[in-house]
Amino acid sequence: MKIISFMAIKGGVGKTTMAYQLAKYAQQKKKNVLLIDLDSQKSLTDSFTKNPNDFSSSKTMADLMNDPNIGLIQTNVEEGIDIIPSHSSLDLMTDVLVTKANKELLLFMWFVKNMSKLNDLYDYVIIDLPPAWNLLTKNGVAVADLIISPMEPSRFGYDSHQKVLDSINSFKNEMTDPMTGKSYVVADLRFLGNRVKHNTSSSREFVEQINKFDDLLGIIQEKELVNSAMLEKKSVFDITDNNLDKNQREFIKLLSVIFDSILKG
Repeated sequence: MKIISFMAIKGGVGKTTMAYQLAKYAQQKKKNVLLIDLDSQKSLTDSFTKNPNDFSSSKTMADLMNDPNIGLIQTNVEEGIDIIPSHSSLDLMTDVLVTKANKELLLFMWFVKNMSKLNDLYDYVIIDLPPAWNLLTKNGVAVADLIISPMEPSRFGYDSHQKVLDSINSFKNEMTDPMTGKSYVVADLRFLGNRVKHNTSSSREFVEQINKFDDLLGIIQEKELVNSAMLEKKSVFDITDNNLDKNQREFIKLLSVIFDSILKG
């Protein structure tokens, strides 16, 4: 089982979109996925919501963060995909969580307690983190094997590379086992250029800069195809070739290559 966290310190960079599309891609490959929505905006949860009360009786990430001893919880949303949904109260819980012992490792402790069952059930766990560097984000970072941080063509998007690196490295140094000196945070960190336009100077400058990064997974162009798929709550990989033009087919092929490297890396 591989745990993949999508992290951004700014909203609107495609974090949730990539988490959703990766889960659907893994599903297409006949893999079993557990989604964890740690973002109180609930965008990932809403991507699987068909009716307003779909998750009204479900245990949520608010329940888990309040009590890591809660046991295994998940709600099946599609064949091969389960989710632990978010709750709008997650952000408000920060003041409560900050008083708990091992507050950055609450999700880590839940994983440890349920690891045997999780390993039996899932090939991948995909976590959508809040668009901020906060206690919830730290919990999602602490459990991850791989952290993916999307960036967009903007001054802030480029600067976020160093900010994310600094935040993760500082957190690694903080979260060390006093007996061994080893950090609990062991995730590889990779960046993803996203929503890149082919005809703007800002995008061209952005691509030129991020291509110098050793930790770059790839570059994904801005495509209406993705936006339309998300509005319809479906995967771009569900669209048949007959409904795609040449550029769209090439885009999906590139996205498949990037997603394969994430799942197999």
